[in-house]
Amino acid sequence: MKKTLLNRFVLLLTALLCCTGTFAAGKGGVKSSNKSLNKWSQRRYELHTGIGVTNFMGDICSPRSASKQAWILPFKTTGYVSNGLLKYQLTERQYVSGGMSVGYMAARETIQKQAKYYYRDGITFKTGFAEAAVRYEFTFIKEKTRRNVYRSLNETKLKNFTMPSYIFIGVGGMFNAGNFYWNDFESKPVKGRERYHEFYYNFAPVIMGGLGCKIRIDRNTYVGFEFGNRLALSDGIDHCDGNKERTPEHPWVFGKWVDQYQFLTASLVYKMREKRNHMPNFKTIGR
Repeated sequence: MKKTLLNRFVLLLTALLCCTGTFAAGKGGVKSSNKSLNKWSQRRYELHTGIGVTNFMGDICSPRSASKQAWILPFKTTGYVSNGLLKYQLTERQYVSGGMSVGYMAARETIQKQAKYYYRDGITFKTGFAEAAVRYEFTFIKEKTRRNVYRSLNETKLKNFTMPSYIFIGVGGMFNAGNFYWNDFESKPVKGRERYHEFYYNFAPVIMGGLGCKIRIDRNTYVGFEFGNRLALSDGIDHCDGNKERTPEHPWVFGKWVDQYQFLTASLVYKMREKRNHMPNFKTIGR
């Protein structure tokens, strides 16, 4: 009898401990699940897809004065670019991102003689390029929390307007391949003949910096604008390194300008939820 009572007591204690453990595990599991769900429901990822224009600053079309540090010659040093960028939000103000840009870049000198710039009869380069980069961003104007009840508060949409803005720095690599030309023009450019032509390719590590902003369209969609400058750690994007001596094959003389180029882009921005493995959920786009 005592043995049976003892057995029942042990069984009841075991059942009680099991129930307590199950309840504790269940409570902890719900908390963990809620925490995981909250993290999963956050929109830490942003996908940027955009197009824009490029500007090249190098030996071709370089200014005569070494004191001039920047120049834009429309239709002579401009090209176009398209890009894609995936950002991850580290904190409220900080992001890291990685992306790819592809496009076309060129500089074209004519026979016109101008005081501010070197123009060497018909020197031209035309190249396609691809750039891969990683960046760090700091938001200096934070995004406002949107009030969904602004109408009942007699507020306007303008008061709830938000334009978060940021600065960025980064590193990357740029590969380009294209053609270098020297054309000898006669009476008119259309009658010119090609004196020298060379296909070339070049790789350059780049250091970049710039600023950008975005304007909210709805909860998860924005329009973004960005300007960035790239400093190439080579002098071969335009196939002119500035060190070539005058020869019968290369009768031109260039200054020793370090190659730089700029992007000005407009983009569509989508905020994405995380999957449960904390990767971006691309299926949220277009929903």
